[in-house]
Amino acid sequence: MQTSTLLENGALWIEGQLGRLPEGISGPLVIGSDWLLEMIRNESGQTYGFFWAPFAIILDFPQLDGMLTARFVGFSAPCRPPAHWLTTSMMFDLGNTALARTPQELLAVIAEPRPYISIERAVASPLSQKAKHLIAANFRTAFLISDVAGALGVSHAHLTRQFKRDFELTPVGYQHRLRVSEAMSRLSRGDGILETGYDVGFNDTARFYSAFRKVTGTSPGKCRRVIK
Repeated sequence: MQTSTLLENGALWIEGQLGRLPEGISGPLVIGSDWLLEMIRNESGQTYGFFWAPFAIILDFPQLDGMLTARFVGFSAPCRPPAHWLTTSMMFDLGNTALARTPQELLAVIAEPRPYISIERAVASPLSQKAKHLIAANFRTAFLISDVAGALGVSHAHLTRQFKRDFELTPVGYQHRLRVSEAMSRLSRGDGILETGYDVGFNDTARFYSAFRKVTGTSPGKCRRVIK
């Protein structure tokens, strides 16, 4: 459960409490075009920081004790990452640091580089990396995966096999998860459901609702912004 506050220039401040994922949710976590910086504090007072990089594919989410009821805050914005050393999705230990109360306090935590653990897959084939970049650059459009394969000089089948081997989801799956992640970001900012579905690349409402529920376990309406 969370609430969100829309700030200037499309930035978003988020506060809430973690819970169990809905049943049936599986596969990698895909981040949309906006980065997200989070602090999570469990019941014992241990705090962790997370940076989720734009367009990342997260295959192995860290298993942390006491996180099912942890409190969290987050800050996201449609711009460059807020510090030069935030170049990949990562986790860092913040000891017993209290949760930030404002975006400024959260940004102060990462003003200087910290030791971190990368949570993105470090190795992938050049083909999959190029395909990932092309899909990320065009996911809102009608750009087909066959177009990606053609641009890279391989067959659709070969691209799909290699991409799944590297990232544990198909190119189409990555495209759909990017669209859903982008939709979640827009809905959190209060955008309309129908316009969001079309704007992120789904060409009909039924497909949007189906993909959204498959990825998130809930409906677009339940993800719209809750104003504090």
